[in-house]
Amino acid sequence: MFRSLLAVAATATVFAATPAMAAPAATQNSANQAPQKVISAYFADWDVYGRGYFVKDIPVDKLNVIQYAFGVPTFDAATETPGCSVLDPWADFQQVYWDGTNSVDGLGDNYPDQKLYGNFNQLKKLKAANPNLRVEISLGGWTKSTWFAEVARTDVRRKAFVKSCIDTFIRGNLPTGGWPENAGGLGVAEGVFDGIDLDWEYPTQKADGNINYGPEDRHNATLLAKEFRRQLDQIGAEKGKHYLLTAALPAAKSSTKYFELADFVKQLDWANIMTYDYNVPGGTKAAPNTLFSWDPRDAGASDPTWNTLGTVGYYLLQGVPAKKIVVGVPFYGNQYIRSDAGLYGPFNNAGLNADSIQWDQKPQPSYHDLVDVAGILGSDGKGKLGYTKSWNVLAGEPWLFNPAAPHQLDGGPLTTATTIVYSDPKSIAERTTLIKLLGLRGAMVWEISQDSNDHALITALGPVLH
Repeated sequence: MFRSLLAVAATATVFAATPAMAAPAATQNSANQAPQKVISAYFADWDVYGRGYFVKDIPVDKLNVIQYAFGVPTFDAATETPGCSVLDPWADFQQVYWDGTNSVDGLGDNYPDQKLYGNFNQLKKLKAANPNLRVEISLGGWTKSTWFAEVARTDVRRKAFVKSCIDTFIRGNLPTGGWPENAGGLGVAEGVFDGIDLDWEYPTQKADGNINYGPEDRHNATLLAKEFRRQLDQIGAEKGKHYLLTAALPAAKSSTKYFELADFVKQLDWANIMTYDYNVPGGTKAAPNTLFSWDPRDAGASDPTWNTLGTVGYYLLQGVPAKKIVVGVPFYGNQYIRSDAGLYGPFNNAGLNADSIQWDQKPQPSYHDLVDVAGILGSDGKGKLGYTKSWNVLAGEPWLFNPAAPHQLDGGPLTTATTIVYSDPKSIAERTTLIKLLGLRGAMVWEISQDSNDHALITALGPVLH
């Protein structure tokens, strides 16, 4: 069944590449067009707090799109007024860079005479030095999709919501009244963002806490995307520029449960498919976060789309053109403790804390954690400090195992069998080959600060742009 799906998908790819179905041609080096090939990476506003990772640290020579996480859909229930706001004013546009230490161009800010500080100002500097770079604002995400169903419910609300997002992030009209006293104002962030990425997780579902969700969301999401495309084209005509519209879409066949997939994607420049979190630390087995191919031992093995190859094939069969498919890649893994049986065995993660910054307390440590912080994975790809690296041939993913790994948990020290599944340059190279072979648009990364100091993972995606 799985091979049949891939065979049909490959046939669909051939037809999708014909002139009648191909996406419009774009010029890679034109600021007025969408890039033909994409390596897109999320940069989160909280990166400046957690790892101390700044815009200047982004390896801009290895990607051409940055998705800034996140902008927030809002809704005033009393007045039924939709809105679109920044998530963290301080990190986004108020944080003063007093000297050039963390600045893109090595220069400190000109306090108090600037109106734009923080990440937004640094992104503007990064774009000035790299004219082919595009930056999008991503709206929503797992924790901030709360009001999407409400703002998308009626034509009046959709128009008002989209206008608010464009006013805030494309026209750059930021709130005032904070500190620094001159920060914010009309038009101060214009030119920072080249488009909008919709990250509604998920239409028709409560997910992390969506309000008034229902079956009508599925069609309303399509109408919302159409309204974004209409208004972005409108301001694009005004500014003489093409503004990007993309979306983060779920993996596997569940995607058609949430979205009118083909119609929704028609409005987009491309779709970023979240081909990860197939298994999470809240599951029942110590299983891969992302699978490249089908593994009969996996909890989701009954679904042939429950892996990267299967998901891509399913999207193609649903009428999504290859040139609009961007494959998601996680730069983090899953950690399972009390997992004596190793891969696909039982585990008990009691004591791990998703809010911890300590790598051995995290259910999902980053590649940076494994290589640069913990030192349990060498730059040569081999396990260290008691960890043995193995390769899951069926799923196409690496994993680490230590029968007696030390952990400093909130409840005290613990020594236990530990299994860690993650992405490495070899597994990411598989995605690169898939993208090139099927003529897909590119790859998307969550998220760039989670890469190792030597940028090993993003480097493995390099051939996508060539």
